[in-house]
Amino acid sequence: MGVGRVSHAQANALVEITAGLEPDTARAAQHRVLTRLPHQSVAATRKALHRAVLAVDPHAAHKRHMLETRKRRVVLCPEPDGMATLALYTPAPTGAAVMAALDVHAKPRAQGDERTLDQRRADTLTHLVLGSVGVQLSGTAQATTQVPALVHVVVGIDTLLGSNEEPAQLRGIGPITAAQAREIAYGRDATWRRLLTAPNGTLLHTDPHTYKPTASVERLVRLRDRHCTFPGCAMPAPRCDLDHIAPFNHHSPEHGGATVPENLHALCRRHHRLKTAGSWTVQRNGEGEVVWSAPTGHRYTTRTEPYTA
Repeated sequence: MGVGRVSHAQANALVEITAGLEPDTARAAQHRVLTRLPHQSVAATRKALHRAVLAVDPHAAHKRHMLETRKRRVVLCPEPDGMATLALYTPAPTGAAVMAALDVHAKPRAQGDERTLDQRRADTLTHLVLGSVGVQLSGTAQATTQVPALVHVVVGIDTLLGSNEEPAQLRGIGPITAAQAREIAYGRDATWRRLLTAPNGTLLHTDPHTYKPTASVERLVRLRDRHCTFPGCAMPAPRCDLDHIAPFNHHSPEHGGATVPENLHALCRRHHRLKTAGSWTVQRNGEGEVVWSAPTGHRYTTRTEPYTA
């Protein structure tokens, strides 16, 4: 903080998230993240800290999770202008599954439907709950249907086999305990997808001279980046474009930027257009860092978290 490399908000996050730990455990968690803080936004710092806390003391983390599971609840809070907030406190995988199911129901938009996605989610939840018990809303009872909800968890094979307790990553939520990851992975309806990599983490199956990345390349890049790589942007990677850092040459693909994970990164549409316009430039170094150069000459570095657990 004295030289301005770590912000006050990041230091507060470190203190807050490690507050309940024993001193030695708190120091171990700090050691895992401290060198990365200068390259991270506050949001990325908080995610890294939560993951570090799970990693350095997985048994205590599991115990805390089980205690918190007993506190699951639904809370209704009155709001101004005749509104209310309905909040569900539940284990992270359950929350992610509920949100994914809402998206499945809410994303199809009928012709002439002017509602936003958030509005359709809210209406969908209301219809699913009230319709399932026969309550009429706006004069119409809504029927419910079973739809699959997709929840993505990134977890190392050693964690799945129980030989270590490294935390996993639940997309859209953040780090979860190894026990939670195994519970999801060994569930009755779980589907496993593997990414075959070399010992150094390089993906083996790629097609570098086609503009569109292979499914495995796309999956790896989105899992690795997790959000837009522009400094401070937290747009989730599944909602981002995959951009070539060194531009792809459509006329002579072998002489342009290759379609491989090392030359791809997730960019939200806004920052993709900003890069395409040439006002900002970007490059990736060999240490997993993405370096952005502003029109003013300032340089900003973001670091992607490991895509394995």
